[in-house]
Amino acid sequence: MFALKPKGEAEAQLSAIGRSQAVIEFDLSGMIIAANKNFLDAFGYRLDDVKGKHHSMFVPVDDRDTPEYHALWASLNRGEFRAGEFRRLGKDGREVWIEASYNPVLDSSGKPFKVVKLATDISAKKLQNLKDTGKIAAIDRSQAVIEFNMDGTIVTANDNFLNTMGYALHEIVGKHHVMFVDPSERSSAAYREFWAALNRGEYQTAEYKRIGKGGKEVWILASYNPVLDEKGKPFAVVKFATDVTAQKLKNADLAGQIDAIGKSQAVIEFNMDGTIITANANFLNTLGYTLNEIQGKHHSMFVEPAERDGSAYREFWARLNRGEYQAAEYKRIGKGGKEVYIQASYNPILDLNGKPFKVVKYATDVTRQVLVRMGNERVRSMMDSVAAGAEELNTSVREISEAMTKSRETASGAVERVASADARAQRLSEAAKAMSGIVDLINNITGQINLLALNATIESARAGEAGRGFAVVASEVKSLANQAKQATDKIGQEIGSLNVISGDVVTALGEIKQAIDHVSEYVTSTAAAVEEQSTVTSEMSTSMQRAAAEAAKIAAG
Repeated sequence: MFALKPKGEAEAQLSAIGRSQAVIEFDLSGMIIAANKNFLDAFGYRLDDVKGKHHSMFVPVDDRDTPEYHALWASLNRGEFRAGEFRRLGKDGREVWIEASYNPVLDSSGKPFKVVKLATDISAKKLQNLKDTGKIAAIDRSQAVIEFNMDGTIVTANDNFLNTMGYALHEIVGKHHVMFVDPSERSSAAYREFWAALNRGEYQTAEYKRIGKGGKEVWILASYNPVLDEKGKPFAVVKFATDVTAQKLKNADLAGQIDAIGKSQAVIEFNMDGTIITANANFLNTLGYTLNEIQGKHHSMFVEPAERDGSAYREFWARLNRGEYQAAEYKRIGKGGKEVYIQASYNPILDLNGKPFKVVKYATDVTRQVLVRMGNERVRSMMDSVAAGAEELNTSVREISEAMTKSRETASGAVERVASADARAQRLSEAAKAMSGIVDLINNITGQINLLALNATIESARAGEAGRGFAVVASEVKSLANQAKQATDKIGQEIGSLNVISGDVVTALGEIKQAIDHVSEYVTSTAAAVEEQSTVTSEMSTSMQRAAAEAAKIAAG
């Protein structure tokens, strides 16, 4: 607090203070008496704006009626000095932070009669401190933090660190950092150099393997930060760490998977323009190249010339540049023009912004399987042709079988008709023979008539004139008998010819019947053979169709 001093000395002190600090005077009720330019500038007021008003105009509304604010003025009225950092309000509600002292001024009797407040505007510093405090709080919430002395002994640690390592604070304070280090590393030159570098003020950051409580293995991504004093000498080390154990295990698993893929598959990497970055031994062996022969060259070196300039190939790389995965069976050209078939996937690798920056291709050589499949397809095609031919043959055989059956039926009908004709011819022959007998009988009768006519002629001659009429009759009878004999002779000749023809017909019909019998036998035996052939052909057609179906399944994989 201020006591009364000689006027000249007091004015000199106030003048010196007024040049460097914000100064404002209050009566004991808190009403403003005066304020210097530094104060007014800091709060954005003119003297007329504040003079005669209460100190509470600078206090946030929520703080004005609090017990703490009333206690401040009560203590000042008792002559008690108050100092600290205070949040105040400037003009238009602007927040101003000050570091200030409230100094009661005493009269000659030692009784306070006014208050002089000396203040420094620390708004910028306070804002930075708040930011720093917020940052530290944010770090403390999100990261594991531990503090060490320069000899490595532990000063303190936050909950994140303790939870990560599985310890309570009292179990680690005062102990050395070495408790978290793998036993095989503790006595190493590298570990000694680690602490030597920190003692030289050198920042250390890396991924570290540490040992938690119970021997638990913990991986952390950490920075060890030497804290320097005003002379630039380190006096403490603050470590900020993130537990990356899960990520480390995942990465190890992924690395193991990638390594396993690399051992079993052909792998090649490309830039997004298609130029080759690298390739593993499996890929090089499959295509027949060395790495030097392909590195820096374009993927199109493996593509058939006819395909390189096609729109499909340009679209292939356009899709990869859009981050679209591509997978299929591809025909590629190896060294010396050899054809290689691969089952491959082209995988765009994305950066943190989701933009592809390279392509990794995983491939399996399926040349042998493709050639086998092509062979199977050719075999299937041939078998399809054979099966179709067998089916056509089966159809033809069925048609022949049906024709032979009809032929057999026709031959049987012909045999029956020939037999019927033969029977009729036999009857005709017998009738002709019977007619020959009748002709003979007629010839005998005509002979007898001629004999009677002769006798009549002789008798009429003996009778003379009386027998002349009888002679004429006898002559006519003889003439008729001769005509009858001529007709009968002609009929006999015709019947003889008919007998000859009937005999020839009977003989011919017998020969025809015999021939038709032979034909019928041949047709019957042929029909039986055709029936057997039809059965065999049908079975062969069915078997070929089954074989073609199986070949199709094999070709399909």
